[in-house]
Amino acid sequence: MMKKHVRIGFLLFILTIVSLCGQAQSRRDSIRAQRLREVSIDAGSPQKVYAGPAAVQQISAQELKQLPTLQLSDALKYMSGVVVRDYGGTGGMKTVSVRGLGTQHTGVAYDGIALTDCQTGQIDLGKLSLENVASISLNIGVNDRIFVPARLFSYSSLLSINTIKTIPETPFHFRVGGTVGLYGLYSLQAGVTHKVVSKKRPDRLFYWNLSADAMRSKGNYPYTLHYGGINDSVSHETRKNAETKTLNTEFNAVWQLDRTQQLNAKLYYYNSARELPSATIFYNSISRQKLWNQNAFGQVHYHKYFNERWAYQANGKFNYDYTRYYDPDYLNAAGFLDNRYHQHESYLSNTVLYTPISEKDSMQNLSRLQFALAQDVFYQQMTANSLDYAHPGRLTSLTSLSGVISGKRWKFNANLLLTYVNNIIAENPEMQDYTHLSPAIGGSFELTRTLHLRFFYKNIFRMPTFNDLYYREVGNVNLNPEKTHQWNLGLVLKEVHLAAGRVTTSTTLDGYFNIVKDKIVAFPSHNLFSWTMLNYGKVYVAGAELNTYWQYRVNNRYALMLNGNVTYQWAVDRTDPAGKTFNHQIPYTPRWSGSMSVSAQTPWITVTYAFIGCSKRYALSQNIPANEVPGYFDHSITLGHDFNFKRSVLSLKLELLNITNQHYEIIRNYPMQGFGLRFKVVYDFG
Repeated sequence: MMKKHVRIGFLLFILTIVSLCGQAQSRRDSIRAQRLREVSIDAGSPQKVYAGPAAVQQISAQELKQLPTLQLSDALKYMSGVVVRDYGGTGGMKTVSVRGLGTQHTGVAYDGIALTDCQTGQIDLGKLSLENVASISLNIGVNDRIFVPARLFSYSSLLSINTIKTIPETPFHFRVGGTVGLYGLYSLQAGVTHKVVSKKRPDRLFYWNLSADAMRSKGNYPYTLHYGGINDSVSHETRKNAETKTLNTEFNAVWQLDRTQQLNAKLYYYNSARELPSATIFYNSISRQKLWNQNAFGQVHYHKYFNERWAYQANGKFNYDYTRYYDPDYLNAAGFLDNRYHQHESYLSNTVLYTPISEKDSMQNLSRLQFALAQDVFYQQMTANSLDYAHPGRLTSLTSLSGVISGKRWKFNANLLLTYVNNIIAENPEMQDYTHLSPAIGGSFELTRTLHLRFFYKNIFRMPTFNDLYYREVGNVNLNPEKTHQWNLGLVLKEVHLAAGRVTTSTTLDGYFNIVKDKIVAFPSHNLFSWTMLNYGKVYVAGAELNTYWQYRVNNRYALMLNGNVTYQWAVDRTDPAGKTFNHQIPYTPRWSGSMSVSAQTPWITVTYAFIGCSKRYALSQNIPANEVPGYFDHSITLGHDFNFKRSVLSLKLELLNITNQHYEIIRNYPMQGFGLRFKVVYDFG
């Protein structure tokens, strides 16, 4: 045990030495006149297409405003390669699977620092509000933004949420709003922003923002229950036990100390009380299960550019999560189930960036060379009230070494991630530890001025969650991590201007192939209530994604915009050639899916038509008609307008959801809402 901690301490010591070398370099170079990098607080508008090695999709706050979205999970349905598992209703759990990989392989970063759940490894995207979001992006592959914590390299794909918005020109800015909708939905939002600029030093400023968002929904929408085939009887039911109450509060503070350094701090609190509607079982619609959740965290980010060559950043976070699940009808000796879980995580990260060659250097065609060394350490602990549940802890060290080299028409980047995991269980002091080295490499080439070719390979593994290892009779403490191999080859058509600049278009086309080894799967043992977790599965995923964007601007007052994507995905079980599920599509992964939005902007109103489509899927591993979940099409329309006054803006938005009233299911026996109506009003002042 002592040797393991010494290794972690040695890695931190090396990183500190490199950082101090950077400071020494700064002092030696201070005699020369040089222009230091400036710190930018404004998040800005994200690029429409990204020509680097990674496959990146981005949605700006303005685009979110035009789409029929209430929660973060609603926005992700308009991204290619993404499968959102939605259990129905406003309060139902929402998780995301990207390119056929499990939900645990997709990381979520909130203003640059990862959100975590060591119990299940899944982030419920339904609890993340969009009210304070400036932009969201999905990164698949090897990002050339290497000045980031090591933890952000440890996921197969990364969903980044940015809440740092444009600094207001006025010292104070206020925002209030509300949303009402069918089936007892209403929410209230409020926020205040304050900015202070130094009179003596204009490059120094302090900015803070406080926001809150409360929502309540009864969720008692109607649905149709089919008792057999298309010619069999049906009944019209109402979703029961579906009420949801949530509260989100967030405080952000930004100190720009000078042009070269910045300190950010965030405090976050979330509280929810949800009734859990059961699966739609014939002749039994009674459900009394409830779920309570509290999540609070504080995080700090600091970065400093010493000169054109050296930069440093530090990140710290403490996270607390409480979950209570209550089932008064559980069949056990007590006659009910009341499980309570507490999670704690402490996290520290240091990153050093070294740029020996930048654009101003003239070395043949080489225009930039960068290296980054990042060291992350975090400790996770979980307790539960269950007598037969282990009380695990986990110490993880991540060391990342990254490099980027680029010329006028090409770019290469690579990353090596060393992961060390020390599982700490009081009941089993001889728990197995893990060490894994994950390589990744990517590149892009400019074939023409607007056409780029990109590729990447990435190897990542995910640790078994605490539930996989220790939960009741299900857990298996000898599980190995899942290992993934990802390949991608794509073409990027950057923005092209046609028709005298009135038409702007861009397109990306990516083909990919993934392999998942040592897949963690559950097998029934002596009865249906006792399962065993094993490393048994292997999955192959091959697919293609097409994303396109068109804009036709008549003049400054009239414009027509189209965003569309389509995904084909062949994701099959390759575990056992003699098995019944060999070459069968894995559960809840459609072969075809896509979305499209068309917006017409006029001086009086902005109208958006949004479409989401999905082919049939299978609820279980065996692709037989009994397991088939039909495909669906969801059509929605939004109408909005901004009334601009001297110092304020009044925004109105009407959403007509699922206008064809299709009663479809994303997860079997969890019907989605049919036709819906939402109206939103927001007033910005300052």
